Amino acid sequence: MENIKEEIENKIIDCINSGIAGRLIIFKPEKNNFGADLSVQRRGKYKEKEIYFQINSFVAPAEAVNFVKEFPQESFKADKNFYLLFVYFNEVTQKMSDYVWLIPSLQLQDIIQVIKSVDGKNILRFEVPLDVKQKNQYSKFLINTNDLGKTIFRAMEKGGKFDFKNTEFEEKKIINIENLKDFLCNARRDTYASSSTSLDNPRLLESKQFEFQKADYFYRDIYFVGDKKFIGQEIIYLDSKPVWGMNYMGDQIEKIETAFLKESLSKLAEKCRIGGTCEYEKREYKYQDQGQGNLEKFSGKEEIFVDNKSIYKLNYEGGLI
Repeated sequence: MENIKEEIENKIIDCINSGIAGRLIIFKPEKNNFGADLSVQRRGKYKEKEIYFQINSFVAPAEAVNFVKEFPQESFKADKNFYLLFVYFNEVTQKMSDYVWLIPSLQLQDIIQVIKSVDGKNILRFEVPLDVKQKNQYSKFLINTNDLGKTIFRAMEKGGKFDFKNTEFEEKKIINIENLKDFLCNARRDTYASSSTSLDNPRLLESKQFEFQKADYFYRDIYFVGDKKFIGQEIIYLDSKPVWGMNYMGDQIEKIETAFLKESLSKLAEKCRIGGTCEYEKREYKYQDQGQGNLEKFSGKEEIFVDNKSIYKLNYEGGLI
């Protein structure tokens, strides 16, 4: 257990050092009045009074629901320069959580739960759900470990004053592959394959650009046309976040072959350019797509043949981002 405690302390030191380029001095004090594990100072001529941190770790398996830490009220000392860090450590994965609770001792003494021990003494009980998205009286003290050093440094610049803001958690939508596929097929049919006109003001100079939107999904296809080749990229956004993409590069062909290509892409939208194998023939023309994989990760090559002679090739690769 002592080894885990030291490991957690070292990880916290690494988190504080991260992103502040050595502007803070961090050390383990030999003696102090608070039972602190770390002391932090500003480096150089801006050196100010130390602030102290006590690290309270909760070592538990992944199935644990709550973070619980108890300590005697009589041993707790509050001071404007004394802060408590509450850290969850998963004993199975041997990893520290991405969030810690950084609480000023003066504020903690006003909000922490006080219970009675069996011998009648007051015990301070810190208890929070390990699901940090659940709101409680400690939520505003949550800090991402990646921001810990910058948060402490900003506080040192303000004489030890921390600005606590409620942490916002981004809800990650689960991607339904079938819905994504249906949207992609509709987007392709409605844009390039339908011979619709590209945007007048594309985002990239000298490019061709198509866009399609339905509900929370948004599709953008941007490509560049050269003398012999064209190269492009398709991207799908879900709630303004890129979730899927495909890169492609193919040969330039004449208008009549281009019309056949668009017809093939429209008729075979559920199979072509997503890892499937498919064919379509019309008179002397034959479209063929040889792909591997699925919508999550795929690659392939499509060709057009005229009288069994290959006149066009396109290579593609894509998948979930």
